[in-house]
Amino acid sequence: MRRLLPTAVKAALVGLVLFFVVRSIPLKLADLESFLIHANLQFYSSMVVFALFLMLQAGIWVLIVNAAGEQAVRNGEGAKLPLLNGLRIFIDSQFGKYLPGGFWNYAGRVVLASRAGVPLDAQLAAIVYENILLVSAALCYALILLVSLDIAPALCIALVLAAFVLAYVYYDKSSAIVRGLFMRASRQRWLQRAAGKMTAAFARGSGTGAFRSDAGLSRSRFFGYLFCFLGSHFIMGIAFWMLTNSFGRGSIGLLYAAGTFATSWLLGLFSPLPGGLGVREGFLVYFLSLKLGAETALYISVIARLWNMMAEAVFWAIARAVSHMTGRVKTYEKP
Repeated sequence: MRRLLPTAVKAALVGLVLFFVVRSIPLKLADLESFLIHANLQFYSSMVVFALFLMLQAGIWVLIVNAAGEQAVRNGEGAKLPLLNGLRIFIDSQFGKYLPGGFWNYAGRVVLASRAGVPLDAQLAAIVYENILLVSAALCYALILLVSLDIAPALCIALVLAAFVLAYVYYDKSSAIVRGLFMRASRQRWLQRAAGKMTAAFARGSGTGAFRSDAGLSRSRFFGYLFCFLGSHFIMGIAFWMLTNSFGRGSIGLLYAAGTFATSWLLGLFSPLPGGLGVREGFLVYFLSLKLGAETALYISVIARLWNMMAEAVFWAIARAVSHMTGRVKTYEKP
């Protein structure tokens, strides 16, 4: 039973994820097969570019985790997360976002990264920083879109730039306050017990339930990673721009495509369904219909969900293939 139980649990999780993934695509199987057969090269090229965006996002997460746990690693209280291993952890857990609850991808990261010896406090800090940086980067592109559509006044751009300047100037003070709040919350007994059970389950895991004051990012690293996310979001915009133009039913600008996808992703965070289902597609239809028409926008919004999932599958396959080849090379190098 001990040998079969982990395999059975993994199979059940894969089956559950596939079930909700299939339910998230409002198309019949025959329609999907017909579309994939007749899709042009630009569609599949856009999917590869979007997979590259996901890899960049995963790579930035690895950098944040290692930066947040740098002091713990120096003290011998944890291990640094290798890039390839981090990419695999990111994409292996990414499919958990399609499960109800909206947090299973983060829970999967914690489980897998703890097995790799990454301190728990560094992981929790990385989750907070990653979401703040992702939302900030997406908000910049969303604001450009809203200003271009005269939905928001141009003054908003100046206000956001002023907010970034203030955040840069007062970063040390504000981050110290935030870390203090986390440290105060981590002293709660119920949280310490939960974290203790989680870390005790992994022989190689390290870290405690208390949030360390050094599990954070310096000002230069924080804004450096913000620019990295801005760059990765631009790659995402290129991919979505290629996707919309691959249908041959009109075209939109590159910045408009980046802003549309970023804004829909932001608003999809408010969806109670897995992966922002429904809300994200609804706003994609709204913004795309302003340029391409309602029928084309609806068609693209549905295909975009399939396109997103296929890009994640490409990322997963590449990470697995590279990991397998790396493992074989190490085996051959042994005396």
